[in-house]
Amino acid sequence: MLMFTGAAVDYGFATRLETKLQAATDATALLLCQTPLTTSTADLNTLAQTAMTGAMGAANLVVDPLVITSNPRQITLRTHKLSTVFFGKFTGTTRINPGAAAQCATPLPKTFEIALVLDNTGSMAESSGGQSKLQAVQTAATNFVNYVYTNAAFSSATKISIVPFAAAVAVDPTTYRYATWIDQYGKSAYHWTNVLSPGGSGFTNRFDIFTKLQKAYSGWSWGGCLETLPYPLNVQDGAPSSSDANSLYIPLLAPDEPGNGSNTYGSYTTSGTTSYSFNSYIDDANNSGSCADLPSSTTFASAEGRACKYTSPRNAAPTSSNSYTGVPNGPNFGCTTQPLQRLTNNTTTLKTLIGNMAPLGSTNIHEGFMWGWRTLSPLSVFADGSAYSSSSSSSNASTVNKIIILMTDGTNSWATNPYAAYNGSMYFAAGYFKNADGSTPNPRLPSTNQNISDALSARNALDALTAQACRNAKAVNISIYTIGFSIPSDPIDSQGLSLLQSCASSSNQFFVANTSDDLIAAFKQIQASIGALRLTQ
Repeated sequence: MLMFTGAAVDYGFATRLETKLQAATDATALLLCQTPLTTSTADLNTLAQTAMTGAMGAANLVVDPLVITSNPRQITLRTHKLSTVFFGKFTGTTRINPGAAAQCATPLPKTFEIALVLDNTGSMAESSGGQSKLQAVQTAATNFVNYVYTNAAFSSATKISIVPFAAAVAVDPTTYRYATWIDQYGKSAYHWTNVLSPGGSGFTNRFDIFTKLQKAYSGWSWGGCLETLPYPLNVQDGAPSSSDANSLYIPLLAPDEPGNGSNTYGSYTTSGTTSYSFNSYIDDANNSGSCADLPSSTTFASAEGRACKYTSPRNAAPTSSNSYTGVPNGPNFGCTTQPLQRLTNNTTTLKTLIGNMAPLGSTNIHEGFMWGWRTLSPLSVFADGSAYSSSSSSSNASTVNKIIILMTDGTNSWATNPYAAYNGSMYFAAGYFKNADGSTPNPRLPSTNQNISDALSARNALDALTAQACRNAKAVNISIYTIGFSIPSDPIDSQGLSLLQSCASSSNQFFVANTSDDLIAAFKQIQASIGALRLTQ
């Protein structure tokens, strides 16, 4: 009995020692493979001995000479720990010698195309840990760029795009003013939903209206934002087709809402009913001909859609921030972010955009995500991305790995206007709940989310679009990481967190950051996991 008891004690101790030895050997092997390829064999053996001694102690530790192969470099580490037994007199065993082995590989650098889709909405100005939430994002994103371009796991061909988003997403307005994928001739069925009979005022497209508005206020040039495409094109990454005018992108032009221009709100009364507009930025009439008169019986929709008021706009009322909506009024209402940056490996360009980001506007996660995908796509308007791989887990060093990192501190929100019974909402990338021509956003929404009429139904529709876009991107092997920046004073609700979690490619690619430090840490975890080394056995 004493012999069996002693043997159990000795072998139990040896088993625990072996477990600890294996963990230390695994960790040391990974450490060895993270060294530069130029590290000598002698230095690698010295590092192995030092690391193992630190983990296990020097007594009775044996580290075998490393076995090293090349192209790619593989390192095999074998270790032993001589274990003294306590009951050897009874069992006849004088030593138990646990051993461990681990092999790691230093892979050839991989090429990545990474889209950083970053929330730039007004709530990002709120404080978190002695800085604004946006400042924390700027720090995290800058650190990410620095990591990618200094870590050997990323090839020099790796590129990053950045998509700041709020209610809409902007492209560079100078570069893309005459882009063929933008509706240059007003052919799309959605081009004139809020400007009625434009031909009678000589307008070919919305850019013509911007040109006239600039005469009233020089800051009213096109801001680079675009309206959302019809469904299901707005959850896919294909390029517009010349044979389908509705597949073309439409420059965002927020119509002048009824009223005589105001930096707060404009009131408009017709048939005894008064409505209030929060984006009335010029008079509803000008000084010429029939457009000088606006009969009192003119309906809200007719006043809103009146094209002639833009021919010689007067009494411009630009603001840097409307006291009700918090964003500037004018034709670029809702277009508040810096233009996106297409894929590049120019770190100065990337970090300059990160530094220029500013918090303003409401949240449209759907458009942010889609433009992030478009920057990676080989098919969409930029066509910058490499061809899609057949497997997201391909180990082929020539395969380009596509990644979207989506960060938001809020939920999809399409603001309502309870004081304008006709439109029902603020102008958005999908128009109004009801446009001046009587149309609705239904063609831009899934069939299960039609006839939206309030903030909740609008949010549900945007959530449905976002979820479908995430599924479609994952179907072409884009790996998605999501971060919910949910501080205690401004938390993301359960529906919002659930959307982000389902969008991520796996549960360990979804993060919730409750503080600025958490956000920075989440980015560090993501960058480490992207470039992580793995044990081969």
